[in-house]
Amino acid sequence: MDYSKVLLYFYKDKSWSCGISYEDLLWNEEEPQPSKEELEGKWNDVLIFELREKRNKLLQETDFRVLPDYPHRDKWLVYRQELRDFPSTWSSGEPFPQPPI
Repeated sequence: MDYSKVLLYFYKDKSWSCGISYEDLLWNEEEPQPSKEELEGKWNDVLIFELREKRNKLLQETDFRVLPDYPHRDKWLVYRQELRDFPSTWSSGEPFPQPPI
């Protein structure tokens, strides 16, 4: 769990600094700092957001492979559908779908 990454995604407009652990968090706001449990609960959202960013990049990189005259177009269409489905079926540690050879 990377606390600073969660803070960057959800509290980028706040003043804070963070080391490796929650105990290293220095919160420079009048409002109460988020709890350890609150930050840990948002970690999965960060992972899914990053998965979607990577997935979108992979889809963009393969756009040309689904043109009507591209060889093995049908395999690329299947791969791209697997990419689209991936964030909703992902579990921690599962690798991205592999492109066709």
